[in-house]
Amino acid sequence: MGIGGIETGSRDISKYLSKKKIENYILCERSKNNIRDKSLNIIYLDNLKFKNIFDQYKIKISLKKIIQNKGINLVHISSRAPAFFLINFLKKLNIKIVTSVHNNYKPGFLLKDWYNSFLLKGDSVIFNSNFVKNSYVNKYLNKNKLFVIPRGIDTDYFQPSSYKKKKDNIKKILLPSRISSWKGHDNLLKFYIKKEFNLKDEFKLVFISSHQSKYEKRIDILIKNLNLSKFVIFEKPTLDIKKLYDDSFIVINCSTRPEGFGRTISESLSMKKPVLAPNIGGTKEQLLKFDKKLLFDVSSYSSFVKSFKYAIDNYANIIQKSRNFVNKNYSSEKMCKKTLEVYLRNFN
Repeated sequence: MGIGGIETGSRDISKYLSKKKIENYILCERSKNNIRDKSLNIIYLDNLKFKNIFDQYKIKISLKKIIQNKGINLVHISSRAPAFFLINFLKKLNIKIVTSVHNNYKPGFLLKDWYNSFLLKGDSVIFNSNFVKNSYVNKYLNKNKLFVIPRGIDTDYFQPSSYKKKKDNIKKILLPSRISSWKGHDNLLKFYIKKEFNLKDEFKLVFISSHQSKYEKRIDILIKNLNLSKFVIFEKPTLDIKKLYDDSFIVINCSTRPEGFGRTISESLSMKKPVLAPNIGGTKEQLLKFDKKLLFDVSSYSSFVKSFKYAIDNYANIIQKSRNFVNKNYSSEKMCKKTLEVYLRNFN
């Protein structure tokens, strides 16, 4: 398992179920980016890929054995590829199915729409925001099987530490999202070098990168071409992201397309860090509840500067109220409790 939002949510739910003495297992592909966590019952698919049609039959056979050997009676599917080839297979085995939809509906050609529709065929369907649910609103007849459960975060873990930080004059801007084509690292770099509001005088950027993917390497080249090597700090992908939040002064989500939820928003606020985010999708849904002035137009430098200045000028007020907001609306405990309630509804 990696460190993305879906993986983190899966880990949280698994640990919650274990605390409730409910036996559970996570089935996933093995990859170089797998994070080890001995507290989880993870079953890896060695040399098998969900998206490889030649592997899908073998995965079905493996899953059937797991279901029989472990006494599984409910399967929760969180992505399109396994939903596509496992939904009908699991129904023939009389297994209850819960699916999670994490991104908004994007109309495409008929074959793509048909492929996407399998995530909607669970006995219960969970959406991670109203934004995502509303994009599918005309796709359903049975509204009773639809549930909105926002992503939750572990607020006991995501709280400011008391350790002594290095005394220096460097203030860090953290972009905690993985580097990919739509997470906006390139946009933030271009904002950073603008002379109208010279961030280089006071701030350094912090990116999370393994320097392996094509796009990570593209960002490396862009940083070099912009002469920003001294101004960008790279951190390795890690489960223990808390320290990166702790060391930051402000956090930015710069995604160029709508996120279904955007857990970096609630993580930042739980850590008492102001966070800026695009005024679209799930990030907008969260910050509209908290402070809409932290939202900006990702394509507009002036909009970004306006929100950034607001966050600096109102820093103390923002961090004073941020943790209470997350505890009330986006705690992991609340997410896991609601998810378990959805599971149990399938057996009533």
